[in-house]
Amino acid sequence: MTLQDPASRLRLARHILGRMGETGQPPERGALEVNIGTDHYLEALRREYLMPMREMGLNSTFKLVQAPFGGGKTQFLHCLREVAWKEGFVTALVGVSPQECPFDDLPRIYQAVARNLELPPAHWEERHDLGIDAVLRAAVERRLQAHTPEELRDWLSREGLRAHIESHAVRRAAVLFMQAVLDRRPEQEELLADFLRGDRVVEAELREFGVREVLEPATAFRFLCSIVQMLRFLDFPGVVMLFDEMDRVMSLTVRRRRAIGDNLRQMIDYCGSSTLPAVMWVYAVPPEFLISVVPEYPALEQRLRGAAHFAPESPVAPIVDLDTLPLGATELLRRIGYRLIELYCEAWPEQNLNRAIARENIDALAQELGEHMLEAGARRTFVKAAVRLLTTQGRGEQHVLTPEEIATAAGTAAPGPQPPMGGEEVFR
Repeated sequence: MTLQDPASRLRLARHILGRMGETGQPPERGALEVNIGTDHYLEALRREYLMPMREMGLNSTFKLVQAPFGGGKTQFLHCLREVAWKEGFVTALVGVSPQECPFDDLPRIYQAVARNLELPPAHWEERHDLGIDAVLRAAVERRLQAHTPEELRDWLSREGLRAHIESHAVRRAAVLFMQAVLDRRPEQEELLADFLRGDRVVEAELREFGVREVLEPATAFRFLCSIVQMLRFLDFPGVVMLFDEMDRVMSLTVRRRRAIGDNLRQMIDYCGSSTLPAVMWVYAVPPEFLISVVPEYPALEQRLRGAAHFAPESPVAPIVDLDTLPLGATELLRRIGYRLIELYCEAWPEQNLNRAIARENIDALAQELGEHMLEAGARRTFVKAAVRLLTTQGRGEQHVLTPEEIATAAGTAAPGPQPPMGGEEVFR
């Protein structure tokens, strides 16, 4: 994902600052622009896994990312997605929750991935249609740039229907879907797209195309592996699947938590299998997951416990711990603030922001909030306050803030005396 021109760069800077100033959350696009502290993790994942996958189809991997609420899990996944896009990978970012995508329900996991597969955008403003059908349609369009429709149709019939795909149903449906795209048969396209996305279909209609297997708990993992195999067959480097646990799994029953553990165990085992090429599974959880969920499933605990945490010097370790970054709390906030200053100057160059004054205020704000980093959401509080300070400074008088003004901006100022409530006696 690249920035094509200065105007696009300006729009991105304003987009990032608007998102972070309003919610304190990092942007979904341009996450790498404000990433601090995890570059060494991202580079190790790119070098040790994504590059070998792209070049040889090797080194499928499973990583468990852990961090407390507000500790950067979602930001890390967005950054990893952008790293994967730069290497040409198809990605799927899925929010896991008991309602939207319960991880103990294999068919719904498949559906969530199949519906969220996304091609790498050429630039940050480009938005592709999501879903396995959109990716297959793009594969057809890409091959038509070098082949005639007749050559592509013949190749699909000869090679596609004999490709090494674990599920015959997924292989046949994918090939027939691409042929329908070539032949401009929208009704056939729609039916086969529904099947590939895991939507409800009439089985009798599928049998007309020789598709005799349906999505169910017993077939869901095989279907998931099969769409990865199909995309690899179509010359995509691989697939990066990013699951973002929304901090709600602790409320599930023991039976459902064990089912989640079993599914994660299957993911890990599939990554060690030669039948699954070029896939990176990443599952992001709060630290309580390793304490409360993993021990309930011994087979999963054996695979995750006792190993060193992921690092450039130990890249095979399964756990990426974002709570043990090399930067201290204050320094982390300071560097985030400095990055925001540079983005602000790009977004509104006409305001001539005084960088020296801005850095002094950011230093003070980082020092003030760095002492409160143990509190959930302190990082989000900082970025909202930092953007607000920069905006006020850029559009008004530029001056170094007093300690009292910094405490007010950080929300740490001691409350002033409150007026007595009605009927309350005041002692003097």
